[in-house]
Amino acid sequence: MCAERDLAAFVAELTFDNLPVAVRDRAGLTVADTLGAIVAGSTDDAVRSLAQTWSDSIPGTATVLGTDGVEMAPHFAAFCNAVAGTALELDEGHRFAAGHPAAHVLPAVIADGEARCVGSEAFVRSVVAGYEAAVRVARALGPLREGYHPHGVWGPVGGAAAVARLRELDVEATRSAMAIAANFAQHTRFEAATEGATVRNSYAGMSNLASLVAVDQAEAGVGGLDDGIARHLGLAAAEPVDVSSLSAELGSRWEITNGYFKIHAACRYTHAALDAISVLDLDVNPAAVESVLVETYPAAARLTNTRPRNRLQAKFSIPFAVATALLMGQTGPPAFEADAITPEATALAERVSVVVDDAIAARAPEQRGARVTVETSNARVVETVRAPIGGEHSPLSEERIEAKFESLVAPILGDERTTTVWKAARALDPPQRLCDLASQ
Repeated sequence: MCAERDLAAFVAELTFDNLPVAVRDRAGLTVADTLGAIVAGSTDDAVRSLAQTWSDSIPGTATVLGTDGVEMAPHFAAFCNAVAGTALELDEGHRFAAGHPAAHVLPAVIADGEARCVGSEAFVRSVVAGYEAAVRVARALGPLREGYHPHGVWGPVGGAAAVARLRELDVEATRSAMAIAANFAQHTRFEAATEGATVRNSYAGMSNLASLVAVDQAEAGVGGLDDGIARHLGLAAAEPVDVSSLSAELGSRWEITNGYFKIHAACRYTHAALDAISVLDLDVNPAAVESVLVETYPAAARLTNTRPRNRLQAKFSIPFAVATALLMGQTGPPAFEADAITPEATALAERVSVVVDDAIAARAPEQRGARVTVETSNARVVETVRAPIGGEHSPLSEERIEAKFESLVAPILGDERTTTVWKAARALDPPQRLCDLASQ
């Protein structure tokens, strides 16, 4: 249990002054990018409907971001904001966690922090503490058992760590909260995404709600199972849990600086192929494309559906992602909406083949690349991407991340408010101010 307790001690004792300037700056960028994904995703019909239902039946003062002042109890606002943040597949992620830490931490911290009127320093240290815990738990688990989707498995532990730090729990209560949260891990299914079952979007929502419940219980004196993180979550792991990873390089390796930002509104596994498409020297009508071959690593090569039935399924299809990118010349949210799933797009998707390339596979997860070959009647064009844009191998400039934020948020909040929210998030303003600014 030593590593688990060491992680809890790190979380409980982390202060704002402990954070290097580079970590604070990256935290601000991560908060801003995630807020943008939440506000944009708040337009999802299911998010709006659920938020209104809960606002009427579970009153409270926590804000559902991007809405016209819809408020409810913090636990349920965290749920709605997390669902919104993952609905468009534009939330930041971490390749060694194989998932999205910020989406499993920030909504709970925002909701609880708004309700408690916490200040900036408490907000920042809590977000970072939760992020660091989430990634280390994910690393300790390693690959999940076949069929699991990473959302909602290790995420509640990171969220609980963040909320425990926000509420200033001591080491043992923090450890209990994290162990209790591990007990709330969901039996998620990756097929929900590939089959278009939008319950998948709720995985991060349940994770944030569970993290708040776990901290409530720990504060009330409920005890978590000793070594609970490894013993509960080990059931979902494909290999024995590497417990030492829970406390590896705490305070010296800051995982939040190793995350990635997304520019394509689709599963990260599609991104290397989409990056290749974006730079292909292909001056031809997409209808003239005879075939496309995508060579990539095994996890990405599973995404082969050519006839998605809705937005979610389209985002988890390499053939459709490639087809819509060729047809629309972009890969933002409109490229995956229902009206983009046309007979022309599915016909082109059926001419896209996806296979595993051994050399590319050998470089994963360090580099998750792809090679794309496009054949027309009179040309053959090949483009190779060793690692997708947005991670440490090919980082995005802050200007490009801000431009992404503006494109997502301005249609909802307007240009002037969007600029104000970006600046406030980058400056890590307190949750209450961020929520005031990021609602209509």
